[in-house]
Amino acid sequence: MKHGALLLSLLACLAAAPLAAADRVAGSYRAVVELDNGWPRGCGTAVTVSGWDIRVVRQRDGDEVNARVEVQPPPGNPGLPVLARLEVEQFRPAILLVAQDGRLTLPGFEADKQLDWATLMRNFLFFGGRLVLGQIGGDVELPFNGPAPRDVTGQYLNCAGDLAAPFRNGS
Repeated sequence: MKHGALLLSLLACLAAAPLAAADRVAGSYRAVVELDNGWPRGCGTAVTVSGWDIRVVRQRDGDEVNARVEVQPPPGNPGLPVLARLEVEQFRPAILLVAQDGRLTLPGFEADKQLDWATLMRNFLFFGGRLVLGQIGGDVELPFNGPAPRDVTGQYLNCAGDLAAPFRNGS
């Protein structure tokens, strides 16, 4: 009987081990590919952490390729913080986000063109970071770990190559 209880205890510990390992990896990455008539118009990466969906996307607007950062709250979230920031490892400064249209966004892309978007995307994919939500009584930090899986980085790079290519057939 002692051996049976010991065996059950050992099996329970082994079954919980993958769950404990999964808890250490914060965030779930995925590629973001937005198409228009079959051609990429937006390429990026998203990570979901504690229900918050964080996106960093480069998009074609006419002749320009611009970037956007947006954070969608979890379903049923009672309200957005007035101010938040996205801290990406080895990338400074932090990206300040404001509430707009039910999500957090980076306002004023025109003023922010001097930011190094290639470095931001690389570090977002490989090093991770944290979403910091400004709350009364103290900030709430939601960390996410890099690197993103290889299939996510590959999809982003393939899309970004097509996005940067010259227009095809007037598109």
